[in-house]
Amino acid sequence: MRTRRVQPERESERDDAAVAVPPGTPAWITPELIRRTLQVWQPYYAQRLTPEDAVTMIRSAGELFAVLSRE
Repeated sequence: MRTRRVQPERESERDDAAVAVPPGTPAWITPELIRRTLQVWQPYYAQRLTPEDAVTMIRSAGELFAVLSRE
């Protein structure tokens, strides 16, 4: 892992916490991108999203973009 995982007690603390990068994550997916993805999408989910969830979301969006950008 590239950074340490922090489990804050309040949601506001989580926004600034370090994010664990799951093993096998492509190098272009940074801890900041994972953190920001969790920050943006968490309000739409009842369950707590994980860094693994964020990586799945990011990769899926990348695949969708690749399909849509084909000529």
